[in-house]
Amino acid sequence: MDIVNKSLPLIAIDGPAGAGKSSTSQAVAKRLGVPFLDTGALYRAAAWAVNKTDVNPLDAAAVARVVEKAAITIVEASKGLLVVVDGVDITTALREPLITKIVGPVCEVPEVRNKLVAMQRCWAERGFGVMEGRDIGTVVLPQARLKVFITARPEVRARRRLKELNLPDESKTIAQLTAEIIERDQRDSQRANSPLKQADDAILLDNSDMIFGEQVDFILRLAARRFEMRLYGV
Repeated sequence: MDIVNKSLPLIAIDGPAGAGKSSTSQAVAKRLGVPFLDTGALYRAAAWAVNKTDVNPLDAAAVARVVEKAAITIVEASKGLLVVVDGVDITTALREPLITKIVGPVCEVPEVRNKLVAMQRCWAERGFGVMEGRDIGTVVLPQARLKVFITARPEVRARRRLKELNLPDESKTIAQLTAEIIERDQRDSQRANSPLKQADDAILLDNSDMIFGEQVDFILRLAARRFEMRLYGV
């Protein structure tokens, strides 16, 4: 597919855990020729900063102090987005199981969210790019001209996570992952600060029965209409 831009897009993509937001958003940004920001990586960076201390991740006040002092930087490198904390490139450490375990309570701390939301808005000041997360269209970039809410059935997301983690395809494992995903959805949608929800003007994309290329093309077509782009080969 070739794309000719008539105006530069600022796209907000939200959705629950395991819906494929990051890979889809990254592919859309690459096809459009604009920067991409995975905001989840910033929250994982905050969790990494907490993890390297002896602070209890459930101690909100202590977590806030640690993250406030941490120098979190994102670098748009040729090989992709790099995340640096206090001068250390932690990109490859962001998906470690321990970080995954503590990122939930860390990202619920209001001071943490305030700091990282400010970083995200600063990133978007250029006026174009694709940003994905859980509160982009509702809190971070309510002015984005195109908002997409990506979701999928919990059991579908569980099977995708199963494959990602290279776990055995067993009904017990799938049931456990599905339960964890449902619990995470409830926690994200019920938190007081920046809850996960679909923006009123966001377009819903349920990719439960889509292959990867179909969901990427779906968003590209939306962008073509919204930003007056010309698409070829679709």
